[in-house]
Amino acid sequence: MGQVVLVIAIIFGSITVTTLACVWMGTSYFAKKKGLTKGASQREIEVLQQKVNDIQQEVVVLKEEVQRLIKIAKGTSE
Repeated sequence: MGQVVLVIAIIFGSITVTTLACVWMGTSYFAKKKGLTKGASQREIEVLQQKVNDIQQEVVVLKEEVQRLIKIAKGTSE
């Protein structure tokens, strides 16, 4: 009798887990499709990439200015 109850419990547990997993996957799919999740959109990623490129260009300019200032400082100190 105990084994029958165990088999029934395993079957109902499996059905419950499968049902909950399907519901969770369905709701997460529709939330993602409607854009309700917190993921970055392609447009946001492009904007961030452009900001990174702008900062890289500014760093290059700053390095050039530092080199120019070093040359000026060496020229005046000599």
